[in-house]
This record gives sequence, structure tokens and C-alpha cells, in this order.
Amino acid sequence: MKLSWEDHGAVALLIASGDFSADATDNFRRVAGERFAGGARSFVLDFANVTLADSAALESLLWLSEETARAGGALRLVQPQHAVREALRLTRLSDRFECADSVEGAARAMR
Repeated sequence: MKLSWEDHGAVALLIASGDFSADATDNFRRVAGERFAGGARSFVLDFANVTLADSAALESLLWLSEETARAGGALRLVQPQHAVREALRLTRLSDRFECADSVEGAARAMR
């Protein structure tokens, strides 16, 4: 999975593309940890171009959700593709993640 990050004060924006699988989780968690260390409390994950999320990816999303809650922040997924939405539905995790239609909408919902 290809990742790029933008820091906006207490909110970190992750733009991801490709398959979010076990191979990408260590890097995902490392970079998210760096964002927390830099002052981020909330995360917007732009998943419009993420084509797959396996069980390791879902565990990483749960970890990030728990860490943001501990930090008093929020987590929003932006435009998760069908395969990601289906993985969340099948594992009964879809209620744990709020989704938005745009990065701007996700950021507005966090205010």
C-alpha cells in the first residue's frame, strides 16, 4: 500500500492507495505513532483508492481507533471502496468506523 501523510495540527490526513494487507501494517502503525508523537489526536484516512483490507489491516484500524479515542480525538474513513466496506461489514466492525464522502466533510465532522 502506498501512503502519504499531511499534518494539520491535531489532525493527520492519510492518503492511501492499493491493498492494505499484513505487509503494510507495520509501516502504517509506525507512521501513525509518529503522528501521535508529533501532536496528532485525530485521523482522516482517505481510502478512496484502497482496493482491499485484510484481517491484519482491520486490526490496525481498530488499533488506530482505540488510540485516537484514548487521545481524545476521532477517526474518519473517507470513501472506503466496496471491498473495504464489505470486510468491515462481514467482521461486524462497520459500526466502529464513521465514514465521510470527502476529506473536507470528514474534517468538518471533527470540529
